[in-house]
Amino acid sequence: MIKEYVTNIAILIAAFSLMGQFFKDRSLSVTSSIPTKLLAGFFLGILGNILMIFSIKISSTIIVDLRHLAIVIAAAFGGFFPAMVASIIIALGRFVLFGFSASAVLPAIGAILIGFGCGLVSKLKISETLKAFIMNVYGLTVLSIILAIRIENHSTLDKVLFSHIITSLIGGFVAYHFSVYITKSNQAQHQLEQNIMKLKETEERFRLLAENSSDLITMNNEVGEYIYISPAVKEILHFEYQELLGKKVEHFIHPDDLEIYKNTFKKALEEGDAGATYRYKVKLGEYIWIESSFKSVSDQEDGNKRVIIVSRNITDRKLTEQKLQEANALLNQLSYLDGLTGISNRRYFDESLLQEWSNSLLATSPITLMMFDIDYFKKYNDTYGHLEGDYCLQSISQAIKEVIAPHSTYIFCRYGGEEFAIILPGSEQQKGIHIAEQIQEKIQQLQIPHKSSKIADFVTLSIGIATMIPDPTTSSEDLIQKADSALYKSKIHGRNIITSLYE
Repeated sequence: MIKEYVTNIAILIAAFSLMGQFFKDRSLSVTSSIPTKLLAGFFLGILGNILMIFSIKISSTIIVDLRHLAIVIAAAFGGFFPAMVASIIIALGRFVLFGFSASAVLPAIGAILIGFGCGLVSKLKISETLKAFIMNVYGLTVLSIILAIRIENHSTLDKVLFSHIITSLIGGFVAYHFSVYITKSNQAQHQLEQNIMKLKETEERFRLLAENSSDLITMNNEVGEYIYISPAVKEILHFEYQELLGKKVEHFIHPDDLEIYKNTFKKALEEGDAGATYRYKVKLGEYIWIESSFKSVSDQEDGNKRVIIVSRNITDRKLTEQKLQEANALLNQLSYLDGLTGISNRRYFDESLLQEWSNSLLATSPITLMMFDIDYFKKYNDTYGHLEGDYCLQSISQAIKEVIAPHSTYIFCRYGGEEFAIILPGSEQQKGIHIAEQIQEKIQQLQIPHKSSKIADFVTLSIGIATMIPDPTTSSEDLIQKADSALYKSKIHGRNIITSLYE
């Protein structure tokens, strides 16, 4: 008897293996299509009939086997519909294989009841393993009742029931878990095939894009070596594919941009993506500007990270930007220059004085302001004309620039009309007086005729100097007022003199 049960279990396992291959592309589940469920129910019904062929004969009209497990598997995996299909085919098979008789009616009805009951159990909201166990127990219960009705000898009945129940429980456990294993294997195989297909599609799309893109697309390993280079390399970098493959990108980066590239590559590895602009040395030896986007990905084969870099040549754009910056810088510079004399204008004076005042306040250091104008300049214009007046302003400006040229921190500006100013950061009063004396001497050396002047035959300057150490209670306006006041005193005391105020 045990031998026949083992044969039944072996047939179950062999059949499930064959069905696993047959249904590997459309695994049986409660969500499967009706045709799949119908086909699975049919095959499992046939399996039940095969098990009947290898059944154990108790008498001429009584046989036992594991046919109910075919119904259990149909219900456990496919639900109510395939369970009923399998049970009907098994019921019909009982008549076909062993003839139509009164003794065959009860087992046929039992098969239908097992299919119906297992189908109902499949709808329970419990674990799949528990469902299968309950189905098996239910099927055994139905069969035990049928055997109890038909076997009159209690000793034989006890022996048959014991063997049948033990073997069915073991066989059901093995059959269910083997089916689960086959189903999961098929699903894993199907998922693997899907992933491989998607990977191939992705690779094909990537290659299609890479090989037809005007941008340069490269793949680099974790140390920055080229492992893939798109055909655009020839147009952008003028290298052949083989000349760069296996080489590190950093060998071609401009020394001044190398740190930028390394930091960007590292950021892409750590954070996933990054971007940078840098200079790259092409085959001809010159550097071009490259704009790149970095994206790190994991290799599915070895798990190592790869960095995909999409680059384009932006040299023309960069040169345009540089020209624009230079033009803006020039415009900005011109906005601070006096058009006539070429020295800094009033706007630059105002901004510079505020900045230097702030610096002196922080450093608690003195700041000196010198203001001066040309004596009787209106009379000069009236006498010699405005063109000569412009030339006079230009000559004086140039002479004063020569005097303060050794002092790079001094700021010389045209304050307005014939009035000028010099900001002397960090300078004491005496230093300002010394510079003022040098300026007066330099202007006297020019010997610019001024016959309308009331104090000399040549152009002269009146100079006012103020020195302050800034504190929170004072402002740069105070310094201007003091310097202007000193200049006023120089004028009312005879002109062509230097007046200095200190606070």
